[in-house]
Amino acid sequence: MLRGSRNLLGRYGGVPMAANTTTTSPFSLILPSTPTTTTIRYKHSHRQIKRFQNHPARLRVEKRMGIDRTPLPMDPPKYPPVLEPIFLPNGWSPPPQQTPDYPFGVARTKNKPHDAIGFLPVYSNFRKDGARVTTRVKKVTGDRDLFIRELRSVLELPPPKNGNARLDPIRVRVGGTIEVKGNRTREIKAWLAGLGF
Repeated sequence: MLRGSRNLLGRYGGVPMAANTTTTSPFSLILPSTPTTTTIRYKHSHRQIKRFQNHPARLRVEKRMGIDRTPLPMDPPKYPPVLEPIFLPNGWSPPPQQTPDYPFGVARTKNKPHDAIGFLPVYSNFRKDGARVTTRVKKVTGDRDLFIRELRSVLELPPPKNGNARLDPIRVRVGGTIEVKGNRTREIKAWLAGLGF
């Protein structure tokens, strides 16, 4: 290791938390054989990012510079509910006789006995011993971008700032599964059943 350089290791199992890069000094004409090492931090958790953004010093500087961090008002949903959903204790709701024509769709589950109508494919997912809860919507077809915009307006979730997908509470997973942070199963099922899916 070079003189004056530091290698920061994580607390758990020696996972490197920083990368060392060697650069030449701008004063290399005076001391040509003196390399300098800068440590670049490349790993931040979501909690650290939130802590950095809500730091009182940063908020004071933003206030002085006139930066407004209030979220923009949400657009109302483009497609209002067409019926009042009724749910059985097991979570099933009867679909309407005719499904309205939307640019997106959510298919119900299949392979039920006696050709019964299935459930809405909205599931809760508990990971990390219940510390991370997400809601998944499967079988979404059609215009997914419009579906996500409608879902955002119904759940009142603002779009991510600066287009940062890591901070976005809604993600598109493999196979078209749409994942929402938090346990929003009842709200999403009520919205989908109200639209007539």
